[in-house]
Amino acid sequence: MLYLVGNPNCGKTTLFNQFTGLRQKTGNFAGVTIEKKFGKLKFEGKTIQILDLPGTTGFASGSPEQIITLQTLLERQEEDRAIFVMDGTMLERGLLFLLQVIELGIPSIAIVTMADVMNKKGISVNLEKLGEKLKIPFFLTNAKNPDNLEKILSAIFADSFRVGDRIWTYAGREEALYRKLVEDYNINSPQSSFVFGQCLQKSDSDFWDYFPKETKIDLQNKIAGYNFGYEKELIGKSLSIKQLLSSVLIFSPKNQTSWEARLDSILLHPIYGFVAFFSLMGLLFQTLFNWAELPMQWIENGIGFLQLFVRINLPNGPLQELLSDGILGGVGTVVAFVPQIAILFFFLGLLEESGYLARVSFLMDKTMGRFGISGKSFIPLLSSAACAVPAILSTRTIESREDRLTTILVSPFVMCSARYPVYILVVGTVFPGSFFGIFNLQGIVLFFMFVLGILVSLLFALLFRRTVLRSDSSYFLLELPKYLVPKLSHVLSSVWMKVKNFLVSAGQIILYVSVVLWFLSNFPNKSEGKEWVKSELKDSYAREIGNAILPLMEPLGFDWKISLSLLTSFAAREVMVSTLAILYTSGNDDSEESENLRSAMRVDRRADGSPLWSPLLALSLLSFFAFASQCMSTLAVVKKETGSGLWAFFQFAYMTSFAYLTSFAIYQIGKALGFG
Repeated sequence: MLYLVGNPNCGKTTLFNQFTGLRQKTGNFAGVTIEKKFGKLKFEGKTIQILDLPGTTGFASGSPEQIITLQTLLERQEEDRAIFVMDGTMLERGLLFLLQVIELGIPSIAIVTMADVMNKKGISVNLEKLGEKLKIPFFLTNAKNPDNLEKILSAIFADSFRVGDRIWTYAGREEALYRKLVEDYNINSPQSSFVFGQCLQKSDSDFWDYFPKETKIDLQNKIAGYNFGYEKELIGKSLSIKQLLSSVLIFSPKNQTSWEARLDSILLHPIYGFVAFFSLMGLLFQTLFNWAELPMQWIENGIGFLQLFVRINLPNGPLQELLSDGILGGVGTVVAFVPQIAILFFFLGLLEESGYLARVSFLMDKTMGRFGISGKSFIPLLSSAACAVPAILSTRTIESREDRLTTILVSPFVMCSARYPVYILVVGTVFPGSFFGIFNLQGIVLFFMFVLGILVSLLFALLFRRTVLRSDSSYFLLELPKYLVPKLSHVLSSVWMKVKNFLVSAGQIILYVSVVLWFLSNFPNKSEGKEWVKSELKDSYAREIGNAILPLMEPLGFDWKISLSLLTSFAAREVMVSTLAILYTSGNDDSEESENLRSAMRVDRRADGSPLWSPLLALSLLSFFAFASQCMSTLAVVKKETGSGLWAFFQFAYMTSFAYLTSFAIYQIGKALGFG
């Protein structure tokens, strides 16, 4: 068996397709290369089985991709071989992983890709000298249009694979002890050396099971007081790689992309970098209102036309009311917010494809370190702006258990796409769309909610790291990717998939809840002869449920409709919009030109005649929605990723309690100051 190993996006899967002729989606999208991909490599009448292993950065974090790759290589047969693929523009990152593969003792060759990009950048590598240093053959190619393919195939079928040498050392006294233990315990094979190295990193490593109990205890006693952690190994390898590259790497200054350096000097600057990031996010929230207004109107008009069509073509009765007010009124109200959600996904897709998000992660590392977590946590936090579920799954790349658990617990505070329909509805209803110069007030409020979510997540991260999740500071190693012009087809495809997932996952829940809410809002009904007459909203089951929970929610400024809407939103946040749409529709006459939801909310009054939807109520409701744990899918993923329902319950309890107390304080203090 021939194994194809390498970093994500290094051209490995594309090279696999060139070798085998199989078609497979390229790129590092979730779920594409997580499974093993087999193929046959044929050359001059001979055939070898080849396996494309998942792209990963090493064996340290224990992510599913890393576990699959490591287990496969550890369980290999003696005759198996490995081809290591690395990006020629990111040699340091590739060599860091290659050194780990070499330590496994598997005969290997290395293929350096991106030859065309290296040529444009003026980068050249003395591959012969690099091969002599590491004791394995190296080849240069371009994965999409492979050069030297026949030469590479000849080397593969001639069995030119070699077992590489360990070229790095621990710093200080650890190296002396390592060499002594290797000699004393006769650890002389590459594979046993790798297992021993993994044991040195972690006292609770599963690899300790390879040693007899007495040997394990003896070794652990001897290494006590020494630092063999992954950070120490990382430093040793990085220093060795830098020395190695200095002797084999040639860079032509005339071809340096000076504009990239100038751009980095701004985007990575400790002041200008933050200004640039928050300016971009502020621009995003301005466009959410300005650019999406017209397509939202088209969708709302389309939903209105469908409701009118149903009313005209179906006889008066429960079926007509259910289709027009329940299903179309409930689900359609949420669908109208799709343009703004699509703009959000499109904007984030551009930032990710361009290589900017990795730079933001690097920029944020020092700031986040003050809150007890590293820059590795920033990408999951920012990913929560789309959805907390994949953001929590992405924390698998964080090596530190405490860092990872902290990130999982605070990620849902960041404003996600499920909150956008509610925020946009409330902000658009209460706050005027007036401009301060070029700035839309509604966009400013939405940007403030985003910043608030980030800030609160960091404050709770600091609290957890100082209390229940104490540990030493973790490291953060990042090789900045090259700037790329985003491919519009990739971004639009990603936007389509995410919007589709939003509609499918949230749409089902919204549909079910809308049907139930329509029933509760219109029953018990009565018949006048053969005429079906729906219940008055004040006499409906929905009003009874709303009144039952009102004593708990009234101190927050909420009436029974908002209280009932919040209750249904714990199934999924988006449901609140459809619930309000049904409740306000049920309260109106059945005229063909009934008011839309925002207009109905603006004219709603309290018992004393004052407007219900005041700025104070909006701030109270927005704060509750910003902080409460209202997503069953997120809680399910937290339970799965932490391995305990206790952490999921803890997240729900602390977030919802904090939401209630914050909302209570805002409304009661505001009311006391005369803003009620």
